Amino acid sequence: MSDFFNQLKHLGEEFLESIQHKTKLSTIFDLYTEKVIPTFVSEKDLKEYYEKKMEEVNDFIDKL
Repeated sequence: MSDFFNQLKHLGEEFLESIQHKTKLSTIFDLYTEKVIPTFVSEKDLKEYYEKKMEEVNDFIDKL
């Protein structure tokens, strides 16, 4: 029974570590998109790019 609880504890620790790692990656990505990209791409260009990509996604969904 103690082996089961040790495995459960270990699984919980791995799960927590995984979530912390994903949170750090998300934060790094958010910083990159909010701070770095705007320094070399204008907001207007980004807006046009994302509007075009959304139209492509919507067209793809409609075709399904």
